[in-house]
Amino acid sequence: MKQAFFDLTVDVAGKSLHDISKTVQDEVTSRELCSGLLTIWCTHTGASLLVQANADDDVAADIVAFFEELVPKRPGHYRHAPDQDDNAPSHLRALLTQTQISMPVEDGQLALGKVQSLFVFEHREVGRARRLRLHFIGE
Repeated sequence: MKQAFFDLTVDVAGKSLHDISKTVQDEVTSRELCSGLLTIWCTHTGASLLVQANADDDVAADIVAFFEELVPKRPGHYRHAPDQDDNAPSHLRALLTQTQISMPVEDGQLALGKVQSLFVFEHREVGRARRLRLHFIGE
């Protein structure tokens, strides 16, 4: 049984879903990871990870719009409001989603469904680089 730890840095646009499936798959391939479990951890509190449909761009747009409505930016409404007014809503959006995902790797391939992709869901208004920590255990 082998274990591997590695980091990925992805540049994401503000308030968007950024498909990282190919980036993660390329890492799995280049590291010759065959079969096992891959855990992906987002090391930030203003972004999260999702597995969602990739067949229609409107799915991502609807998800972003839903979270805008669910947790709107309302200056003066939230108690914690450090230097940026999207700080509190971004933390609450991340709270409602997930900061880690585990998925099987089978025969060197991420076990995503036919119309699924792995996304970084950026909750902040300004794009930035996001660090992901990956852990693989298997063969």
